[in-house]
Amino acid sequence: MKYIAAVFSVLISCFLISSNSLEHDGSLTIKLQHALNGGPNPVYTDRGHITIHSLRLKQAIVNQSPLTDIEKHQIQKLAEDNELYKIKAIVTANDGTERTFISAVKACMLAESELDDKFAVSLDYMGRVIGVTSLIASKATCEGAVVPLDKLKEFTTSVYVRHSETGAIPDTASYIQKLEREREAQEKGEVKDNRSFLAKYWMYIVPVVIIMVISSASNPEAQGGGQ
Repeated sequence: MKYIAAVFSVLISCFLISSNSLEHDGSLTIKLQHALNGGPNPVYTDRGHITIHSLRLKQAIVNQSPLTDIEKHQIQKLAEDNELYKIKAIVTANDGTERTFISAVKACMLAESELDDKFAVSLDYMGRVIGVTSLIASKATCEGAVVPLDKLKEFTTSVYVRHSETGAIPDTASYIQKLEREREAQEKGEVKDNRSFLAKYWMYIVPVVIIMVISSASNPEAQGGGQ
């Protein structure tokens, strides 16, 4: 049992070490598209792209072009109409696979922040993207102020890459040690058995009762003679 506990401890330690870092490093590209029209039917146009060269080091480069005058007016109108600014993130991994994630923020918050936003890229332990979320970096409050067009020139975007966290690990080693102590105590006779008489010796009592019942049933004459 001691050897089993030691093996479990080593396995759990190895699991914790591996879960705190990515199993494989790699790179990926995220193509950004945004919808500048309100309503239930968004029309997405290109906004730019994010390149992450190292998932371990969380190094990201953002490339985005300045907004055109038409795009500035569209964002301003979205904010005035209290609409959502929708983002589509198309993730291409280094093996060529693609995944698409859609998120949204209030357009008025984006405008009041002067296009200062943030993307949170969530990875699993294998380095696969499991989520891309758009956030507002500043403390915009959507108070209804009209943001001038000259404040809506281009996006100031930061990227935060985060690895998924491991949940709580059961203390298997301690549990095994507890079982081992209980077994050793039983072998030494240190553990008192508080069960009732029937609970302790039922396996001996039941066969005797069965034999007595069968014997009585097979000798009815003996019973009659007793009467």
